[in-house]
Amino acid sequence: MRRFSPGLLVGFVVAASALATAAYAADMPVPAAPAYYPPAYRPVIYDWTGIYIGGQLGGATMNDTFTQQATTALLTAGTATKTNPSSVVGGGEAGFNIEFAPVVVGFEGTWTASYLSGTQIQTSISPGASVYTTSASHWYATATGRIGYAANDMLFYVKGGAAWMRVTYSEQPYSFNGFNVLQSISNTRTGFTVGGGFEYGLTENLSLKLEYDFFDFGSRNYNFNNLSFQSVAGGTTPVVMPVAVKSLSNMLTVGLNYRFNWSGGGAVVTK
Repeated sequence: MRRFSPGLLVGFVVAASALATAAYAADMPVPAAPAYYPPAYRPVIYDWTGIYIGGQLGGATMNDTFTQQATTALLTAGTATKTNPSSVVGGGEAGFNIEFAPVVVGFEGTWTASYLSGTQIQTSISPGASVYTTSASHWYATATGRIGYAANDMLFYVKGGAAWMRVTYSEQPYSFNGFNVLQSISNTRTGFTVGGGFEYGLTENLSLKLEYDFFDFGSRNYNFNNLSFQSVAGGTTPVVMPVAVKSLSNMLTVGLNYRFNWSGGGAVVTK
């Protein structure tokens, strides 16, 4: 009879242990795959910072009041004559913005050509006579500061600063024998402007805006000292007409700007 070998016993023990381990492992749950977390959403924010150039087109009105400063052969002192011309206007602009989200501050300069010209007829105190008063603006220029609120690619802003206007004023008496001597005075008026608007970012560099501006050039005295007219009694009557001209203007324009962004792009991603 063969004796039972100790080595064989050890082999049986090892084999049994392996089988038990395999059976236990089969009963254990399979580890789950690592959890998936989608990348965090980082919205794109429009950046208004940069230098820009552009143009605008729209309409304007001018409200001028000519007030006689002395009684003459044509009009009495205090007589007020108003002209209210309106016309299409258009020009260019340049400026820069700096955004401290959501606040945007900047500076802008504009030049706008205008074709505003209006004439008002005032009945004279001399029989059979009247006075034709004309005001005509040729261009407007501004240098203004801007401050606004940016709602991503929408900018709401107000502006204000200095304004200039090139204008020509004319006085011409009309009597029973037709028009008499015409005198014109051209001058560059200085005043101020305030306004506001809305600008929308079409692309990272291109924006469209709608803007309203009010201009006040105050009152300034002019002396028309080279006028004359033919009176009913006969003969030519020379006239010196000192007047004060108060000038206001209103302008509504649509503009298109191209911005050169300092940061190299018009949109940034939030952190």
